[in-house]
Amino acid sequence: MTDGDEIAVRIDEVPPCARCGGAALLRVRFGHSWTNTAGRPVKGFREADLCPACDSGDTSADDLLALFAVAEEVPLSSVVDFGGHVAAWVKSVRRRRVDMVRLRSEERAEHAHRLHGEPP
Repeated sequence: MTDGDEIAVRIDEVPPCARCGGAALLRVRFGHSWTNTAGRPVKGFREADLCPACDSGDTSADDLLALFAVAEEVPLSSVVDFGGHVAAWVKSVRRRRVDMVRLRSEERAEHAHRLHGEPP
């Protein structure tokens, strides 16, 4: 897989948001690649959830969230429009990187809990 591969969209029976556990509206799966420490390409896929709680305020996500707000189902006449919004949102998701400050903060908190025998 490469970053240019197709996007698989799941809108039926979407699992809870992987970030907050809330209700996700859709889940996408798309090609993703990176270069490992040996300088070799690693190809795979990523998944992302569209979540009103986590994604509100992101311009490309807001367009999709607005579509879901006005209709429970996407009418056949709007499928192309829906697909364009999904593609734009996935393009922005591809650019997201790990928030290293947040990750290190969470690692320190978990380490402190383990030192004191407390569950995280």
